[in-house]
Amino acid sequence: MKQNINSFNVQDIIVDLLSSLSAVKELSELNHQTGNETELVLKALSILIQNQDMERCSFFVLDEHQNLVNLAGLSSKEYSGAEKSTHKPLTFKIGEGIIGQAAKTGEIQYCKNCKEDSRFLNNLPQALDLLPGSVISAPVLAVNGLIGVLNISHPDVNYFSEWHIRLLQIFKNMMAELITNYRLPRQIEERINARTAMLEAALENMKQLNKYHESMSFLDELTGLYNRRYFYRQIDAALARSKRYRQPICLLILDLDYFKAINDIHGHGFGDVVLKDVATALKEEIRESDILVRFGGEEFVITFTDIDKKKGKLFAERIRKRIASLEWKVQGQEVNITTSIGVYCPVEADFEQEYIDIDALLNNADQALYEAKAGGRNRVVFFASQASDK
Repeated sequence: MKQNINSFNVQDIIVDLLSSLSAVKELSELNHQTGNETELVLKALSILIQNQDMERCSFFVLDEHQNLVNLAGLSSKEYSGAEKSTHKPLTFKIGEGIIGQAAKTGEIQYCKNCKEDSRFLNNLPQALDLLPGSVISAPVLAVNGLIGVLNISHPDVNYFSEWHIRLLQIFKNMMAELITNYRLPRQIEERINARTAMLEAALENMKQLNKYHESMSFLDELTGLYNRRYFYRQIDAALARSKRYRQPICLLILDLDYFKAINDIHGHGFGDVVLKDVATALKEEIRESDILVRFGGEEFVITFTDIDKKKGKLFAERIRKRIASLEWKVQGQEVNITTSIGVYCPVEADFEQEYIDIDALLNNADQALYEAKAGGRNRVVFFASQASDK
């Protein structure tokens, strides 16, 4: 009776089977949640080194540029601690060399004698004595495509058998599952983080856009001043502060005298210039704490905070004189304009009400403005009840 079967005796087969089963068992027990991907691959390679008689195992990962980059490598001497790694990381293109061929074809490539194999000599020129004897390159494939190539070598030619190839078929598939399980939660986390960042950016953009639109809705397009809507938004807080801290406050309504005539004689374009120049002059006469708005047409409203009637009179007169000092030339003709101003400074009785009627306060200032117009224009008039105490 023959003592060997295809050059393997029964004892050799049993030993190889046990080694292969050990390799498969240890690989299945690797925890894909620990360490980084390089550490995980090195652990997988160390299992091959430990259970199979191989000189070196390497793993080439497919990067974002579709190159196969040496992610990790381990030799039997490095595994045993006899020497430290001196290998420089290599990179291959798809289809380049035996590693590139494995990636391109999706099939295991076996180089039985590297010193005579064109896949080695044409793509990796180096001294023949530095080449390994035998190499197997096994593509590691996942459902969504190539992950990389598992590369194993031995110094002897014709070293690897059909047994090694069958083991690597199983081993590479398990590596694919191991790496996929490692990457999947991280890819999901990256996608969630990326989507979250996109949503946060979109939300921030929306907030900024809303702020922009809101601010634009508070602005008068022609003069750049705040408008009536902004006035009603701010006056509540100003009156509340005045009531709480017992600080005086005054409301001024000013209207440009004979503005309609300016439009009729010189055109609405020139009328717009006048409005813009008046707005600029008004901005220069108020403080940051004051509220200035274009209320509509040629009418402006100013709220002077922490100003009593006496100072309110001075501020109003200063504004009247500033407007009167403005000059324009139209077709060689000098043009001036004046303004009439009505003033009301809320009193204790106004603040004693549960709800301060802002429109009533404005109406008082508007009545004073009417009196200023009726009295000849270009003047400051206080509301009737305050006219004698300025």
